[in-house]
Amino acid sequence: MKILIITNLFPNAQEPGRGIFNKQQFDCLKKWGEIRVVAPLPWFPRWIKSNKRSLITQIQEEEVIDGITVYHPRYFVLPKIGRSFYGWFLYAGIRRLMRNILKTFDFDVILATWAYPDAFAAALVARDLHKPFVIRVHGTDVHIAGQYYWRRKMMAEAFHKAYRVVAVSDQLKQKIAEMGIEKEKIQIIPNGVNKELFHPMNKTSCRQTLLLDESKGHVVYIGNLVPMKGVHFLIEAFSRLSTDIHLHIIGEGEYRSFLEEEARNKSINGRVKFYGRVKHEEVPLWLNAADIFCLPSLSEGCPNVLLEALACGTSVVATHVGGIPELTEGRPDVLLVTPKNPLALADAIKEGLNIEKDRCHGSAHVMSWEQNARCVWDILEQAVQAGVSVR
Repeated sequence: MKILIITNLFPNAQEPGRGIFNKQQFDCLKKWGEIRVVAPLPWFPRWIKSNKRSLITQIQEEEVIDGITVYHPRYFVLPKIGRSFYGWFLYAGIRRLMRNILKTFDFDVILATWAYPDAFAAALVARDLHKPFVIRVHGTDVHIAGQYYWRRKMMAEAFHKAYRVVAVSDQLKQKIAEMGIEKEKIQIIPNGVNKELFHPMNKTSCRQTLLLDESKGHVVYIGNLVPMKGVHFLIEAFSRLSTDIHLHIIGEGEYRSFLEEEARNKSINGRVKFYGRVKHEEVPLWLNAADIFCLPSLSEGCPNVLLEALACGTSVVATHVGGIPELTEGRPDVLLVTPKNPLALADAIKEGLNIEKDRCHGSAHVMSWEQNARCVWDILEQAVQAGVSVR
């Protein structure tokens, strides 16, 4: 079987860590069939100031990443303006390329991973080329775009036309069903974890490698530094905690300078450290070195980093949003709090530091990427066998 994947979340030469969870799944899919990836990039008019323009211009329109041929067509974007048109802009940017790919790679099925604009554009291409297609959604894509009437309508149209919609949690399935999509079409497949990387390790050794003070408590946040992740509430929580507890913030984003200023204003910058992005291979060290992994998000789907923390056997403090309650159900080493609540976060972190537990069996409760990809493969195969095409 030949699979053509459309997603904006995939690594490229300039952003090797982008959409790494997608890459891990696709690496498993290619064990059983042939895949190619269309990972579009936005194109901005020159009169629009954008920090991403110079980065994007350095990315080739076609590259090979770990044996996967990846295409990077450009599509027109006005940042933060006219987002209801992004689906049409993306379609216009990829349709000719899709026809050209078909000449040398006669794919059997299209997999679109991201609800809008990716899945909407994929639905139009699938209609043009008479190919079946499957949509995989992640949570944040549906929650954010679903707040806006026209984007919600466009997502729902794509969901209706897809053979199946793969959701990462039951909560997300219910959200999609509320758009009028029949529940039988929506299948739940939680994200996976690379268990060769993420597993319990010796905490002391990891701390020594990272040069962390063994006498202190260590809380780690890993993720994008954007308002939706709620890191400012975590910094507020830390202003209420003992000076013997340190916070390590790993990630980048538009909010970083604001968060650094917040830490300085609260006089806790000496024990709140920012590291920027780290290599994916270093993340297990941080999770195993931590006493607690904290995810204070305001909205989530199936956060992969939380699954990775669970696979490492690390205690978790997180917000009761999205699919997080499903992922952590029945785990005594997970404490959930209401979002936007620094006091509850602080209390949960103090409680979490006192949890006595055995880290040895962390990965046993989490699906591997190979198991995840096998489930997705079966759905794609069913779509091909059913001969479903979009009209």
